[in-house]
Amino acid sequence: MKDTTKLRLKQTGAALKLFAGRNYLMLGYILAAVLMELTGIAVTSGRFYMTEPWIYLVFIALPCLVSLYLPNHKSRYSIFVTALGINFILDMIFIIIYDSTNTVFDFAMLNLRSDAMAIVESVPISFAYVFVSAIIISLYCTLGQLLRRRMPKPARGRTVYIVTSVLLAVAIGADSLLLYFANYKNNANDLTYRLYQTERGTYSNKGMIANFASELARGFWFSDIDVGDRNELGEFVYAETTELDETYGGIAEGYNVVTILCESFEWFTFLLDAERYPNGFYKLVGEHRSTAEVIADLHELYPNLYRLYESNSTVVLDNAHSLEKTDISENKSIIGNYPLYEYINYEYPTNTLPYSLPNTLKALYGIESNSFHDGYKTFYNRNVHHTHALGFESYTAMEDMDIADDDTGLGERNLDSEMMQACAADMFPTDRRFNTYITTITQHGQYAYRQNLKPYYDKMDELNILPYKADDDGNALRYYCAAGMDFDKAIGIMLDYLEEHGLADKTIITLFGDHNTYYQGISNYVKNIYSYKADNYTELYRVPVMIKVGEQNIGNPHIQKFTCVADIYPTILDLLGIKGFKNLMYGVSAFNDESSVLYSRAYDRFITDKLYFNSLSRITYRAADADEEYVAEVEQKCLTLLDKISHVNRLFAGNYFGGGNADTYYERLRQLNDK
Repeated sequence: MKDTTKLRLKQTGAALKLFAGRNYLMLGYILAAVLMELTGIAVTSGRFYMTEPWIYLVFIALPCLVSLYLPNHKSRYSIFVTALGINFILDMIFIIIYDSTNTVFDFAMLNLRSDAMAIVESVPISFAYVFVSAIIISLYCTLGQLLRRRMPKPARGRTVYIVTSVLLAVAIGADSLLLYFANYKNNANDLTYRLYQTERGTYSNKGMIANFASELARGFWFSDIDVGDRNELGEFVYAETTELDETYGGIAEGYNVVTILCESFEWFTFLLDAERYPNGFYKLVGEHRSTAEVIADLHELYPNLYRLYESNSTVVLDNAHSLEKTDISENKSIIGNYPLYEYINYEYPTNTLPYSLPNTLKALYGIESNSFHDGYKTFYNRNVHHTHALGFESYTAMEDMDIADDDTGLGERNLDSEMMQACAADMFPTDRRFNTYITTITQHGQYAYRQNLKPYYDKMDELNILPYKADDDGNALRYYCAAGMDFDKAIGIMLDYLEEHGLADKTIITLFGDHNTYYQGISNYVKNIYSYKADNYTELYRVPVMIKVGEQNIGNPHIQKFTCVADIYPTILDLLGIKGFKNLMYGVSAFNDESSVLYSRAYDRFITDKLYFNSLSRITYRAADADEEYVAEVEQKCLTLLDKISHVNRLFAGNYFGGGNADTYYERLRQLNDK
């Protein structure tokens, strides 16, 4: 018996040795492909491994099995080199997407394909990935050329083809099953699973190629939304209403509304804070320069942002966070919610949204709303989405403004100050009450020398603020802050215009940053936060929100509770004295004792100022004072939020408010507000 076992082992070993001898090209391909994939994962997630490599391994098995049909090593060598090339190109695309947007690929991004090259000014190429992959591919090509002439001829015959066909069928079936089990839990109508999922939301789960395949499978077969019982939807919409704050509710009743989304705006644009921004302006403080002197210089560079920040009429949300992309932040500030899976600017641009701020103000007071942006008209499909779904009377973009077109995508951005100067009369009409939404662009990354910002560089140099360094990579913060100076100028033009035309005392101005400055790692550098292990990690996503309530002396309150971009919409309604329907809002008024939880559709992350996670089973960041009671409280808030998102999914997918349901909404809104 032992002799028989030894013989079989010997025969198996000989067979494997023979197979390996005939298939060095295949084995080398597998090794090269895996190393390239792991390199791509490492440069995006910092992990040199995959926790669920099975889909990827089956994918790279496919060219291996197909190669067994080919008659010689030359043709096999060609298919392996081609497969490596495709792997490299796909991974490079996903790395560029990650470096440009800081997110992994998801199916809905296919809608952004027409806008892809307008998002950034240059294509960030990962030197590490390209360098390592070039070495891997070069080694494979060189060794493959040497080995393919020396290896024994490939095995051929009916048995080989039958076995290969069976294995190929098994591989295709296995991939199909793996893609199914990777996505079957996706349920747009019940999202509670997302709170306890095993996914990290990075490429270290499945890898880049497998994530791409999985996202395609999810998008085509696992993202359908069942609109379901419309009566239940209606009951959900009207189940709860908001209440006005006792102190701030209605203090701006009858006011005009101005909302400004400032691209990539952060507090360190103009503030010195040694604790929060150790690598910002605080680095200017030294032996020959006091903190007070640096702050005085900053007031000279950014007079209008300080004018807003220090005004007794301004409410400052000191603990506001955003972990979204511009279009999502924009929508959340206008409608207070956002569905999962789709980008609504493309998927639902003509839906009826009676609860949007423009439609609400029109229904209650007959106010006309208009939107302005000094970027391209069709970018994010705003020219359709803003004037249809969101309810703006008009959308004025760069092409419609009397400004120089500097938005070449090659290093320049249009100037916010020029937009404000050219459009002030249209933005802030004197003959009627108005609601104006402004989206800026000057501080949009990436950050390089811009000719149209030269006067600001000169002013910075005059005060020796962030001087130019020979190492161009070290100048990103300088270029960013100079762009902030133009935004400051735009704010000054607006404030002066409102004062000169008697509008300042009856206008709410809300200014907020759409997301942190992730371009070129500026936010990480200034805040000195590079890891989830940092004891203040969520500080990375803290962004400015300032709300100036006319010229009322309210004491310049600084609100310290956690807030996010979803809180802006209910806060504006609260100030205006408008009650709304709570289940349509992901956030709460900043003046409410309750605090919200931010769920990022773009990053698949939940965040408060003390927690950062995509699954409660594996919390990525937890502050030292986030005890079990706090985590349990956040869990309940997340479950409530996910229930809202699942209903919002259905509202959008079925265009619930189309037709008579919009009339019903307006009637109930008027009744709620006694209008």
